[in-house]
Amino acid sequence: MITKTIELYKPHDVQFKMHNSKARFRVGAFGRQSGKSTWAINELLKTAWENPGTIHWFISPTHEQAKIQYRRLVGMLWPCREVMLKKNQTELRVKLINQAEISFKSGEVADNLRGATLNSVIIDEVRDQPSHLWSMIVRPMLATTNGRASFISTPNGFDGFYDLAQMSKLNPDWETFQAPSTCNPLFTDQEANAARQTMSEAVFAQEILAEFRDLTAGKAYINFGNENKLDKNPFCTEGKLINEYLPIHIGLDFNLSPMAWTLAQKKGNHIHFFDEIFLEGSHTQEATKVLIDKVRGHKLGVVLVGDATGKAGQRAAAGQSDYDILCQMLDDAGIKWLNLTPESNPGVKDRVNTVNARLKSATNEIHITVNPNTCPRLTKDFERVSWKQGSGGAVLDQTTDHLLTHASDGAGYLICQVLPIDVASNKPGLLSVIIR
Repeated sequence: MITKTIELYKPHDVQFKMHNSKARFRVGAFGRQSGKSTWAINELLKTAWENPGTIHWFISPTHEQAKIQYRRLVGMLWPCREVMLKKNQTELRVKLINQAEISFKSGEVADNLRGATLNSVIIDEVRDQPSHLWSMIVRPMLATTNGRASFISTPNGFDGFYDLAQMSKLNPDWETFQAPSTCNPLFTDQEANAARQTMSEAVFAQEILAEFRDLTAGKAYINFGNENKLDKNPFCTEGKLINEYLPIHIGLDFNLSPMAWTLAQKKGNHIHFFDEIFLEGSHTQEATKVLIDKVRGHKLGVVLVGDATGKAGQRAAAGQSDYDILCQMLDDAGIKWLNLTPESNPGVKDRVNTVNARLKSATNEIHITVNPNTCPRLTKDFERVSWKQGSGGAVLDQTTDHLLTHASDGAGYLICQVLPIDVASNKPGLLSVIIR
């Protein structure tokens, strides 16, 4: 008789402890690139190989992510593909020669998952999954088999994933593990230091150290302080407002009231906001006239980055968008322009996190300064904008003071485009599977 053995990867310490845990329900808080998906695929394969005729699911937030994980498993098994009895790329399902099945699903339409009976399930990126996916959809699928469940994610504040992590304090059937990015041998000290320089302390703690931090409560721009206030342009000689050898960057937030645009210059990884346009009951044409007066004669022109929805023509005459009007008026005035506005806006939390990281990084580096005298609205935003809970989660509070958030929104669009956060991108080690 030929004995077939699947030799899996070499796990790091936290992965090893999770594999060996006897708890029925395991929760893994993983930092970025700390090997959570690698752990999950190996755990599914190990469990399926050791338990013939059983059914196992891996649930990703989206169908595209599910396809990626399916391909990883197939690629991992390809050197010993005889262990795969069937593989179905349409259904994202692999059946092993011992009749065990591994399927890759998406939580996008959670109710479509009802009805199956499972022996184990792994729910990936719980922070991005529907809140009722576990309790109302998946949990009953494990009832008749006494099946196991694992929940893996990078933390995202005190949300449903946090609640699952707390279950281990209340119930012996649960166990929680924390795996910072540095658990991965490929995530070097150099990468960690690079992340510290580009992330705020709170975001670094959440994304890299896998700590639960609430980044959506209280003051939004928590890293703004006196170190960010500078009443002169650091790129100019004494007494000058604008450096003639640097372009002027415009952060654009389009509203009828207020119309809020911020003016800045950038050198290296430092951006300085030196002026602003803030008009109540206004429109794009009026704001553009004010902008032209401020930048006329500047040889290098302007760089535009703003609200991506301003590209639509719903508010403008003859179907013209805000950008159509702005750029045409700049052309007519003989002012050079470059529009770097992306096709879609960054998420609000991502935008605020990026701004906070650039206001002050985890290593206390300052990349954003603001002239509080010439940019009073932006300064006020950075000091006073706060979070509130909306129907879909945390949002920026625009009701307590309707004039807040607009200047910082425009500045945030600009910062995300010209000073984005670079998250370390090392990949976990390749899996190896052999048949002996």
